Amino acid sequence: MVLRRKDVFNRQQVGIYHVTTRCVRQAFLLGDDFQTGKSNHQRKRWIEEWFQSLTDVMLIEICAYAVMDNHTHSILRNRPDLLENMDDVEIAKRLVRLYPGFQCLQALPEEADPERVRELLSDPEELHRRKYLLTDISIFMARWEEAVARRANKVDDKKGRFWEGRFHCQKLLDSASVLAATIYVELNPLRANIVELPEYSQYTSLVRRLKLVRLASGCSLENLMDSDKLEKQRALSESVESQDNTKWVSNVLACESFLPFDRNKYLNVLDYVSRCKRPDKSSSPATAEKLLVRLGVDPERWRKTASNFEESYRLFAGSPELLSQTAVEKKKRCLHGMSTARYVYHPN
Repeated sequence: MVLRRKDVFNRQQVGIYHVTTRCVRQAFLLGDDFQTGKSNHQRKRWIEEWFQSLTDVMLIEICAYAVMDNHTHSILRNRPDLLENMDDVEIAKRLVRLYPGFQCLQALPEEADPERVRELLSDPEELHRRKYLLTDISIFMARWEEAVARRANKVDDKKGRFWEGRFHCQKLLDSASVLAATIYVELNPLRANIVELPEYSQYTSLVRRLKLVRLASGCSLENLMDSDKLEKQRALSESVESQDNTKWVSNVLACESFLPFDRNKYLNVLDYVSRCKRPDKSSSPATAEKLLVRLGVDPERWRKTASNFEESYRLFAGSPELLSQTAVEKKKRCLHGMSTARYVYHPN
């Protein structure tokens, strides 16, 4: 029996997911249209603006993302645990902003309609039933996908589908799989041969992580990930990030918020993986390999998986033990990706 989408993620439990959505027929509706010669890159900015707007309202955090010419990748974490400490008034305001009662093409409203808030507060049962919409990844995806599609059709005076069916979702069960998926997403432009170096990417969370540091220091990604300079860059980036003009990066989580180590170590591992696409570059992988061994994986085998993550796993990604446990919970004999997990992870 095929697993349903609700069997993959639970909006009432904290989880991290790799989500992919593609344009219809994989047409370049977010890039250069080779038939008309028209550029559609501004639509990538629309998606980023919706990411910012939705994370301000919903209890869903963006760990990483990449907006490509014909598809998007995102690493999302839902936070139903935050509902426990949130009062009914705040929940009602967020729900009214999420569904304001009129069509939103550019962003959700900044303020909730007081009358609609009072109406929702007057029915506690309905409020309790609807509050988990704030942690639902399906709602998150539906809101921005519909808005971008309607806006694009309106601008082009067209009708019809914009996205190819529903999104694809993978649940990430442990730190090694989260790390692999994050690097897979942030190196997407490099893997697609769109850029020669990761720092030249646009419309990715990696750019957001590096831009402040690079602008302030003038360092390239290679210099930034030089182990002798990491501590200096840490102090510099923290001082820059504390300024008021950096609010535009607030929708991307810091590495240490969802990974077992900080940004500097993450950049070391990302550089280690990116060398697969740049064989002419010399590498000092010792630091990255030590970090990966600590996660219980074989560094070289894990690197191959991180470069081909979406094909290595299907609905769930993690260690063999976690995949076996998940298979039992879902009443499945086995899950796709088990052979990859046994190849990558060290046996206990």
